[in-house]
Amino acid sequence: MNGDKVDSTTNSIPSVSLFRGIYNRVAKRLGVDPSYVSRVARGERKSAVVEKALAEEVSLIRDYLNNHENNHHNNHDDNNHTSVNQKKKSKIKPRSGEPLEA
Repeated sequence: MNGDKVDSTTNSIPSVSLFRGIYNRVAKRLGVDPSYVSRVARGERKSAVVEKALAEEVSLIRDYLNNHENNHHNNHDDNNHTSVNQKKKSKIKPRSGEPLEA
């Protein structure tokens, strides 16, 4: 069951799913058949226009993934988290005449 092991270098399914439909999106944008885009991608046909459109689409996906990954790390950075004790202390209001705890 090696396929069940979690590996931090493996892309998650949502990331991979962004590539799903890439041929259809490119074909629709260019007004060609998706099978033609597929053939160009496999090298069976030559089309600079389709190759460029595929490269742009892949670049958009990579940019999205890079931005998403950076946001994920920034939002989960240990320096950005407040400890439970700090949160509790910040919610405690002093009674009149009592100083706040540091």
